[in-house]
Amino acid sequence: MTKLERLKGISLFSSFRDEESMLKEIEEIVQEKKYPAHCYIINEGEVGTNMFILSKGNVRVEKKTLLGDSFPVVNLSADMNVFFGEMALLDNDQRSASVFTLTETECYLIDKHDFDDFCFNKPYIGYQIIRQIATSLAGKLRKTTHDSLILIQALCCDNI
Repeated sequence: MTKLERLKGISLFSSFRDEESMLKEIEEIVQEKKYPAHCYIINEGEVGTNMFILSKGNVRVEKKTLLGDSFPVVNLSADMNVFFGEMALLDNDQRSASVFTLTETECYLIDKHDFDDFCFNKPYIGYQIIRQIATSLAGKLRKTTHDSLILIQALCCDNI
């Protein structure tokens, strides 16, 4: 699959699926990077500056417990058309999870500095991408809130 074909399948760029010229502009700021099997692409707690699009391979997203133990959250594969680390395009905060390669992996990276320049020079495209990031994060926040309510009910309210 070409880089352009991969970008077409990523939800962040859904506004441009039929606009190949705009996808080609996005493609210009996308870098490729390969990772061996069994290494960390992202480490929870580190400050990150890249967003990743999984192009080839399989990875595991991990979180740390309050005691510092890692536990698996989800396994992702390239055929799922997934991205991760997108918050790094918006802020300069620490990574909220780790990402570990299960196989040899290839990712497409978008660097925060390149993305900021891109948004300044191509505000319409940048706005659409940021809007999709916000939509994705809002969905994750809603799910987290729902999951928290279920946990609270299970821990506190079953005895009522």
